[in-house]
Amino acid sequence: MKAQQLALQTIGHNIANSTTPGFSRQRVDLVSAHPSLEGGVFVGQGVDVEAVTRIVDRFVEAELLGLNGDAGYSETESKALDSIQEIFPLSGGVNGALSEFFGALSDLANNPAGLAERISVIAKARGLSESLAQTRQLLTSAQQNLDHDMQSTVERVNLVLAQIAGLNKQIAFTEVGGEFANDFRDRRQTLLQEITNLMGATVRDDTNGQVTVTVGGLLLVGTDRYASFQADDVNLAGLHALTYVSPDGTSFDASTLVTGGKIGSLLNARDNAMQDMIERVDLFAKNLVDEVNARHALGFDLIGNAGGNLFNPIAAVAGAAATVEVDAALAADPRLIAAAAAPDALPGDNRNALALVDLRSTTLGALGGQTLEDYFLALVGDVGVQVEGAQRRFEFQQELLTRTQTRRESVSGVNIDEEMTKLIQFQRAFEASSLLVRSADEMYQALIEMAG
Repeated sequence: MKAQQLALQTIGHNIANSTTPGFSRQRVDLVSAHPSLEGGVFVGQGVDVEAVTRIVDRFVEAELLGLNGDAGYSETESKALDSIQEIFPLSGGVNGALSEFFGALSDLANNPAGLAERISVIAKARGLSESLAQTRQLLTSAQQNLDHDMQSTVERVNLVLAQIAGLNKQIAFTEVGGEFANDFRDRRQTLLQEITNLMGATVRDDTNGQVTVTVGGLLLVGTDRYASFQADDVNLAGLHALTYVSPDGTSFDASTLVTGGKIGSLLNARDNAMQDMIERVDLFAKNLVDEVNARHALGFDLIGNAGGNLFNPIAAVAGAAATVEVDAALAADPRLIAAAAAPDALPGDNRNALALVDLRSTTLGALGGQTLEDYFLALVGDVGVQVEGAQRRFEFQQELLTRTQTRRESVSGVNIDEEMTKLIQFQRAFEASSLLVRSADEMYQALIEMAG
């Protein structure tokens, strides 16, 4: 009766957790009890519960750990790159402002003495500088958002690692006493999937029922000891470093060691993909200012003076896009725009204005032999290619993960119809056992009465 009752309790536990994420159905393994020798004859002693088994496919469980790490990386990568794409619209933005700037210079070349055309050049130059500054600011903000996401993810990592270590201890304590730690193992497996999703960790089963978790050669969890991470220190780039704190308290920068999962993807997008875009925009801005100023200085303004700078000179590439500004004196007096190639041909000389327009089709060695427009279009194109590739990888990883989760459910998931069938089976067995006990009791009572 006790064996059938335990079987009924297990079925009830399965049904109650049929929708619990990560739950593995359990099975009561019944065996015939050891018979006793009575009067030279072995007499059966009923049924015993050998074990309450957790139904899992270990290979599928291990596969899920790896796939969760890949899915965490690809999902984060796709979202990060998608945020970059929004900064580089196909129309408008820096490329549109650049086209309008050269258009204004072309209008000036058609009417070099026109004051309205000169004012337009200044306005379009300002629009271009503002567009560059805004683009760089948006990229920097996106980079900072990734930095903040990394910090918040670290908090969750620390909590999960502590829970895994706690479950390690609980499972070992429970099973060393001969009990079953099935529910603890399910909970730990769910947390292991989460930590691989967050960090791309590697999990190894130990002989005592515990697990060892590592990442990039770093110990995360071993028995009931666990490491932690901090994201308080700021590196030379002004971003937060990922600091590893071992179980014994040793700490160091592990930003280059964690390359998988969500955190690895965040670090890669923040320090590589996003930083590369910022540097390419800065390089574009620096070359734009240098080339325009160099050509403008070769001409003469409407007053007859040699041309100066159209933009304020920029000393370094780093941060260039944020510092592009129209020369203050020229902005205050449009006559200072040097459209002429010689002072004796004023006011109708437009040769230097035409030279400025020619910059639109001039290839620059610093930009890899591309023109200003082609360089920026290539930048926008690269963003689109990276976004498309990241999206494809994410969809592929999600499909693999979904298929594997379906395989797991086919093995470990709870089938209500199957459990109800077993419920009736064990219920009948329990009732039969009860009837047997009652019959035996009546027989003993009859013998007692006969003896009395």
